[in-house]
Amino acid sequence: MKTNKLFLGLASLVLALAVFLTACTKNGVNASSGNLSVYLTDGPGEYDSVFIDITKVEVKVDNDSLHKHRDDHGKDDDDRDDHVRRKDSYGEWVDISFTPAIIDILSLRNGVETKLGDANIAAGTVRKIRITLGSRNRVVKDSVSYPLELRNETNNLLYVKLYDKHRQRRADSSTKVWVDFDIANSISEKDGRFFLRPVLRPFCNDNFGEVEGKVLPLEAKAVVRITNGAGFNGVALPDRKGEFKLRGLETGTYTVTVEGIAPYLKETISNVSVTKGKETELGTITLKK
Repeated sequence: MKTNKLFLGLASLVLALAVFLTACTKNGVNASSGNLSVYLTDGPGEYDSVFIDITKVEVKVDNDSLHKHRDDHGKDDDDRDDHVRRKDSYGEWVDISFTPAIIDILSLRNGVETKLGDANIAAGTVRKIRITLGSRNRVVKDSVSYPLELRNETNNLLYVKLYDKHRQRRADSSTKVWVDFDIANSISEKDGRFFLRPVLRPFCNDNFGEVEGKVLPLEAKAVVRITNGAGFNGVALPDRKGEFKLRGLETGTYTVTVEGIAPYLKETISNVSVTKGKETELGTITLKK
């Protein structure tokens, strides 16, 4: 009888420990151990193409046992001095397996993505992604190609801070992160010159929502805009079938506006509810003249 009680007590202890460890993993403890994959996708702008010259991709890994489990530890890490050293109190830079490439960011719209690469993170938490740009960045507008001049406070280095909500974890301990290159808010034009001040937003499918639909007729050449009224503005350009998708949206209520060329009238859809981990389907939107 004593043996049975002892066995039951040990079993209960093991079960409680397993539940505790699972809960810790979901809350950010052991946040990035295992294989990390980084994907790039697009929040498009109204251009023919936007070619971005990416030469290197790195991640900053925090291995310090004192704070690697704290989700907010890296929030005060200043990007402007990261190029000076490979390691500081916030972590150490690690290269991911990326082959330099010039990527047409607009080819990644409506749910299309490209995998930048992987890194094997034995332990610790990934605090940042750093993307290094080359000099061959350009934009094509109305079939004319223009150089993109960088106007970034960290020059050709692009930084993306990561928190627990941006990491999508799997049972095999692998982690995925998506980076939305928001072209609409990254490029400005003045006196025939185009300037690039990159806006990058991290997300993962589990913790962010999507809005998708279809716009007809195709002749309207529609642009889809979405806003939450609190500073977020996104753009989608429907594909050749009129279909569009907006990813990486925080849970909340949005307004979707669909604008076509004249003589088509603007269509506004209010109170569009977005929930993390789910797709909000708007169906077919037919613009009227």
